[in-house]
Amino acid sequence: MFRKLIRDKVCEPNAIMFTSVINGLCKIGKTTNAIGLLKLMDELECKPDAVTYSTIIDSLCKDKHVDNALDIFSQMIGKGVPPNVVTYSSLIQGLCNVGWWDEAIRIWKHMHASGISPDLYTYNILVSTCCKEGNIEGVEFFVDSMKQRGFCPDVITYNALIDGYCMQGKLD
Repeated sequence: MFRKLIRDKVCEPNAIMFTSVINGLCKIGKTTNAIGLLKLMDELECKPDAVTYSTIIDSLCKDKHVDNALDIFSQMIGKGVPPNVVTYSSLIQGLCNVGWWDEAIRIWKHMHASGISPDLYTYNILVSTCCKEGNIEGVEFFVDSMKQRGFCPDVITYNALIDGYCMQGKLD
C-alpha cells in the first residue's frame, strides 16, 4: 500500500510516514526492506530523523548485525542527523550483547562527547554487562556515575547486581 501511495503520487510521503513503515518492517524482521526505504527516503529527498535511524539501528542490533548498525550510525552522523539517547543505548546494548565491550565503551564516550546524557536504561545496560563479565570496577563506576547524575538504581539495576554478585560468589 505504501509503495502504491508513492507510485501513484496519492500524497507526498514525509519522514513520519516513512518511519512508521520502517518501524513496522523492523518489528516483523524485515530490516533489509526497512534499509531499502531509508535509501528511498534519500532518493526522494525526504530527510530521515534520529527516530528513523534509531529504529533501524535497534533492529539491526537485536538481530546481532552490529557491524551494519555501526555503518548506519556512521551514515547518520555523516548526513548531519544527531543521534539521541535511544540511538546510543541501542548501539551500546547491541555491542554488549555480542561481546564488543571496547566498542561499546567507545560509543559511550562518543555519547558523552556529543553532549548526550545517558538515561537509566543506558546505565542498566552497562551495569548488567559489567556484572555478567565480572567487572566489579566497571559496576562501581557506572553505579556511581548513575547516582552522580541523579538516577536512583531501580529493580533492573538491583537484579543485575544480585545476578553479578551471585556469579562471583560474593553475595554476603
